[in-house]
Amino acid sequence: MSYLFSYDYRYDDNAYDTETSNKQVDVEDSIGQIYVKYVEPGTAQYGGIFDNTMLRLHRTKHEQFVRDAMHGLSSGFAVLDASQPWLSFWSLNSLDIMGRTIDSTTRTQALQTVRRFQDQRGGFCGGQGQLPHLAGTYASVMALVLVGGDDAFASINRERMYEWLMTMKREDGAFAVHEDGEVDVRGVYCVLVVASLLNIMTAELVSGVAEFVARCQTCEGGLGPYPGVEAHGGYTLCGLAALEIIGSTHVLDLKRLARWMSARQMAFEGGFSGRTNKLVDGCYSYWVGGAFSILQRALSRTPQDDMLYERRALQRYVLACCQDMRIGGLRDKPGKSADLYHTMYGLLGLSLAQHYVGVDPQTRITDTTSVYSVPARMMQWDVVTSAADVVGVSSNVVKPVHPVYGVSLVPLAKCIKYFYALPPLAPSL
Repeated sequence: MSYLFSYDYRYDDNAYDTETSNKQVDVEDSIGQIYVKYVEPGTAQYGGIFDNTMLRLHRTKHEQFVRDAMHGLSSGFAVLDASQPWLSFWSLNSLDIMGRTIDSTTRTQALQTVRRFQDQRGGFCGGQGQLPHLAGTYASVMALVLVGGDDAFASINRERMYEWLMTMKREDGAFAVHEDGEVDVRGVYCVLVVASLLNIMTAELVSGVAEFVARCQTCEGGLGPYPGVEAHGGYTLCGLAALEIIGSTHVLDLKRLARWMSARQMAFEGGFSGRTNKLVDGCYSYWVGGAFSILQRALSRTPQDDMLYERRALQRYVLACCQDMRIGGLRDKPGKSADLYHTMYGLLGLSLAQHYVGVDPQTRITDTTSVYSVPARMMQWDVVTSAADVVGVSSNVVKPVHPVYGVSLVPLAKCIKYFYALPPLAPSL
C-alpha cells in the first residue's frame, strides 16, 4: 500500500491560466482518471490509498511490440532513415532489459545490419551512404554490445574510429556530431561512451571535456546542450555521465544540480519532466532517473541515504500511465502512442527505480590517470540487492542496468573484458 495519491498534489496556476498551465491541467486530468482506478474506493479525499498490487508490467505485450518492429516497419518510419542504428539499439536493449532472449536469428540479423553502417573513414552512419555521426556511432556500438561475441566486437575498426573521433574534436573540448555538424554535450557523451568501451581513451581525446561540460551548467542548476542554453534532462544525463567516465563530476555545482533535478519530478504524476514548465514524459524516467543514480555517487551518498527522488512514484507512473495496452510498448504519457524510443527509456527508468545500482563511497577507485582506471571505475558500479524497491508484483522486476551506459551489467562487462585485453592507444590519460 502507498499513500501517494492525492488531488492536493495537482498544479496550482494561482488563478492565472496560460496555454502552458492549461496543458498541464489536461495531462493531470488524464492521469488522475487512471490513478483513481488504483485507489481504494472512498479514500481519495483522505490522501488516496494506492493499491500497488494491481500494477503489472505487461512484458509479453511489450516483447511482441518490439519483435514486430524488428520484422519490419511501415513506410511512415522513413523519417527515421538517419536513425537506423537507434532502431536496433532500442529494440535489442528493450528485449534484454525485460530478460527476453536475443536468439541466434535476431543476433545475426542485427549484426549484419549494424555492420553495414560502419564508414571506411571511421565511425558509424545513421544509414547506408550517409555521413558518419556520433549519435549513430554510439547507437551502433551499444547495439553490438548487446549482440555480444568476439565477431561483433572485432567488426569495429578501433584505429579508424579513434582517428575519426579526433577529427570531430573542437578546441573548446567539445565534439561536432558529424562533419560541419552541431556541437553539444550529447556529442561529448557519445564519444566518451564509445572510447571508454573500445579502450581508445587518450589525453588528447578528453582534453577540455570537463571544462566544456561545466560551462553547460545553467543558473537553474541543470545542464544545457552548450553554454548559455536552457537546462534539459537529456543533456544533463549526457553531461553528468560523461564527467563520471573521466572522474570529473566535481567540476559541477552538485547541490544546485540536485535542486534542479529534484524539481523535475512532478508531484501529482510521479514521473519526470525534462525542463522547467514542461509536461511529464516517460523517456525522462531514464534521462533524469539515470542522472540521479550518477548524482548519488558524485555526492558520496549510500543506499541508506536512498535516492533524491521518489522511486516508487516513478514506477507507478511508468506502470500505470506509460504502458500502451492496445499494441504493447511504452509511451510518453496517456493519449500518446507507444514507440521504440519510449519503450527502451521507460524500461531503463523502471529498472533504475527498482534496483539500487551504485558505488560504495568507502571503496571507490579515485584514480583518473591510468587508461585502465576507466573500466575499473565503471565496473565498480554494482547492484545493492538489499536496497531494491519494487512496486507491484514480483514479476514486474526487470534487469538492473548501468546508469552511465544504459545497458545491463553482463553484456557491458563482456565488452569491457574483450577490448581491455587489447593494447591501449595511450598508457595514461
